Amino acid sequence: MAIAMEEECTGQTISTLRSDPLKTALTRKSISEFRLMKQFKDNKAPITSLDYDPTGTRCITTSADESLRIYNCVQGKRDRVSYSKKYGCSLAQFTKQPGCVAYASTKLNDTVRYLSYETNQFIRYFVGHSGRVTSLQRSPDGSSTMMSAALDGTVRIWDLGVSGPTVTVNPELLAGNASVKTSGIAASYDPSASIVAVVLASSETHLFDVREMKR
Repeated sequence: MAIAMEEECTGQTISTLRSDPLKTALTRKSISEFRLMKQFKDNKAPITSLDYDPTGTRCITTSADESLRIYNCVQGKRDRVSYSKKYGCSLAQFTKQPGCVAYASTKLNDTVRYLSYETNQFIRYFVGHSGRVTSLQRSPDGSSTMMSAALDGTVRIWDLGVSGPTVTVNPELLAGNASVKTSGIAASYDPSASIVAVVLASSETHLFDVREMKR
């Protein structure tokens, strides 16, 4: 979404932005005119995560009803629904590969699963975590990598073409062995994908240079 403040927008700029259905000029007037256009009520349990694909044309949700639902944001309709009854699902993320998503398991094991939603078949399993995955994020630089953090106290970077992690870091060691299992862990890339921020115990933040992270 392209954002232009009212004071900086000319009539031509607003006209150009509005000619593209994926762009909107955000002005005070346009925001005041926002209306709810579509509401989906097909989940039978609370939604646990939501992610947009890099183009902004689709979004995916996971739910406690163990469903993954993909919506077309341009046409305002649901595209597909898949179920992960055996493994559960959460933290679904679109990947660089069109038609594919990765998501965390919520039962049976702590594997991250790579799914083709077009064929409803698994492509790969990312195995390594021994605790519930609490963060999952595709790399914002457009590469074929993603990052996860879990209650086993580790942060792992994965290549979509390899089942094992390419990098594993244990930031819990830097926090004086804080109890991640009780206090939690979260990780996120910066916009350049060169820095990883890891939050431990809800009070400590550690920054890692991705280039210096080792297996």
